[in-house]
Amino acid sequence: MRELHERNRTLALMVMLGVLVTGGCAPPGPRETTGKTGSQQPAQPPSGPGGSDYPHADMRVSSGGEGVYGWYVFEPIHPQPASAPLAIILHGYGEYAGYDMMYELIRHTVRKGNVVIYPRWQTGLAFPCAGAFDIEPCMTSARVGIQSGLEFLNGSGRVRPQLERTSYFGFSFGGILTANLANRHASIGLPTPRAIFLEDPHDGGTDGEGGLDEPLDGIPASVKLQCHASEEGIISEKGKAHSSCNAVFPKLGHIPDENKDLVMIRTDRHGTPLLSSRHGVSAGGPGYGGPADAYDWNFVWKVWDALRSCAYDGTDCQYALGDTPEHRSLGVWSDGQPLIPLVIQDAAPLRP
Repeated sequence: MRELHERNRTLALMVMLGVLVTGGCAPPGPRETTGKTGSQQPAQPPSGPGGSDYPHADMRVSSGGEGVYGWYVFEPIHPQPASAPLAIILHGYGEYAGYDMMYELIRHTVRKGNVVIYPRWQTGLAFPCAGAFDIEPCMTSARVGIQSGLEFLNGSGRVRPQLERTSYFGFSFGGILTANLANRHASIGLPTPRAIFLEDPHDGGTDGEGGLDEPLDGIPASVKLQCHASEEGIISEKGKAHSSCNAVFPKLGHIPDENKDLVMIRTDRHGTPLLSSRHGVSAGGPGYGGPADAYDWNFVWKVWDALRSCAYDGTDCQYALGDTPEHRSLGVWSDGQPLIPLVIQDAAPLRP
């Protein structure tokens, strides 16, 4: 019986790996770029949520930990503050070294005045975990990486994290980990989440995100939260209609509607380069997803910045929550054509 169990486990693992390689957790391939016209994307706004009014000119990068317990810490410098709000950012499946996958988001977040911890929770396709087949080793890796980063930031000369101002951002498989970490934060010794952005969360398994905790009522009801599923992302794949945010959002019934939104970006082919809604809208950096574009600063960064401002200071809420013009609008092409607006809902499901 033991031998049979091991054979079944191996077979299940092989199936899971096949899903991970071919499904939404794999790094994106080449993107189409040419749109219907030569109109240019809107530039990054000079101020406000998502804007280029950076109070810090650069960031300092530090790293530590071994293997799946590795971590990066990014601190704002020029000038360096004594302390700063904490942002915890988790990459998706398939990044085994470095931080290219989320480089643009990290740099924006740090230069806006936050210290970022980026746990390096994965070193290989099936290590430390094979997706939703057994998510706990990856949960442990992420938790240890975050806690080690916090310990490092307690050292001399570091930017001290303001733990009462902590936000979480998770992309793809990192979105599932983020939801679970936020749910368990009190029992595993992590800072209380004040703002959460889940970006096309997916555990790489079959429909329904079996890697999610059940329930998710450990996430504070006071949190400011957005869950985004791309039009051409996970929920567009065959057999995945109930995945990503369509699986997460029904588990968040304890959070009032005014504190959360379910949103979907759509591909806009009006100008060149076009704006894609493939899995990985938030991903970007050297060697991964290319440079930032209008969907970064007018959607991901705008909402991410505004969620934190809304949670910490009660400001900019209209840019992150509710079906408001400020939240819905993604800017204007150079010929005056508005970008296709954000789809905003209070309940699942989103339908591409």
